[in-house]
Amino acid sequence: MNNKKLLVLVDSVKYAKTALQHAKQKALKNNKCIDVVAFSFEETGNILFSLPPEKVLAIQDKQLSQLRAELEPLLEKELEGCDYVLQTVWHESPEQWLNEGINTSIYDMAIKTRHIDEDTQFSDLDWQLIRFSPIPLYLAADNKWRKNNNVLAALDLGSEKTSKYELNQAIINCGLDYARSEGCEFFACYTVHVSPILRDLGIVFSDEQVLYAFEKLPALQRNLINEHNLRNKLHIKAGLAEQVIPSLSAKLDAGLVIIGSAGNSGIKGKLIGNTAEKLCVYLKPTF
Repeated sequence: MNNKKLLVLVDSVKYAKTALQHAKQKALKNNKCIDVVAFSFEETGNILFSLPPEKVLAIQDKQLSQLRAELEPLLEKELEGCDYVLQTVWHESPEQWLNEGINTSIYDMAIKTRHIDEDTQFSDLDWQLIRFSPIPLYLAADNKWRKNNNVLAALDLGSEKTSKYELNQAIINCGLDYARSEGCEFFACYTVHVSPILRDLGIVFSDEQVLYAFEKLPALQRNLINEHNLRNKLHIKAGLAEQVIPSLSAKLDAGLVIIGSAGNSGIKGKLIGNTAEKLCVYLKPTF
């Protein structure tokens, strides 16, 4: 592994423990340092009321000091034996801070606790990070951990776009690095979209689409698979990605699924779709 650090993002002290535990496991195994960044923000003014700048700064300092005081005992307990640094930041949008406020090239990944409750499986910040994080994002859940989890990389191999090729390359590299560090097996998958209507009418057959799928892929994408000797590790299935990938991850005992996000937002995101977001609703991580 490289000498890059791990970045733990804390938006709630209540849920910080899970992310810290995952970070510790990875840090000790790979001799890595951890940067813990905790965020706090509250709008202190409006159109009818505003505080003097010095008063605003005093409030910010007080809130950040309180946040640090709450976190330090937790870090001492959960990160015992690790080399770590705690930073508290007053910022409304952690995903924006991540993109504009730091040098992300020094980090392997950002680790954050995935928020799950009765109503939602992800917080607004989770979604923003899924779309816009400039570094690999590891969302950690509270579920019981399993040992020797495999890794499944979900690839979009049907596109001729250079940007898709580069995204696939990054996903593969990330997955292979993780598999080596964790001593587990790496798999990749590609979902061939088959229209349910055409399938039901007998116009298109799923088995036939899968059988010849690899040979029909753009040469750039085929070469990517062959360069990494992944042909025997690549699983090609027909259907909807958000349904195929969770099913395949269970079959392959994949505790970690790596998927890229193009960051489509607004109308473009609604029209084109965001597979990563659809998939997250179906996946139930076991980390």
